[in-house]
Amino acid sequence: MTGYGFLVGLASSLMGISGGSLATMVMTLYGVPIHNAVATSAGLGVPITIAGTLGYVIAGLSHQALLPPLSVGFVSVIGVVMVAPISSWIAPFGARLAHALSRRRLEIGFGLFLIAAALRFVVNLIWG
Repeated sequence: MTGYGFLVGLASSLMGISGGSLATMVMTLYGVPIHNAVATSAGLGVPITIAGTLGYVIAGLSHQALLPPLSVGFVSVIGVVMVAPISSWIAPFGARLAHALSRRRLEIGFGLFLIAAALRFVVNLIWG
């Protein structure tokens, strides 16, 4: 499990996607019901985000003079101030929606999210 945790955290920070989406995939591969996997992943999102943010801060400190104003390492303070409160406000709505959906609809929704994320990478690869 430690290895999975390391790989999920590393991959999510390198790809710029939610660690929860990767953790959900790993847990469902091991038979965890999707509602439980989504709930657990939502809780894992906070420590993954903190670890990723600290990693980007530390990695960027040596480049601080070349970075835009109001950044600490590779982290934009403006971005954190704008995104964190909105994410905290919206998260309970997502949790309620996930638990209101049937197992099948939640699986389909999650699959569509993963397809959208994959398409974003393909578009960036071709035209990025």
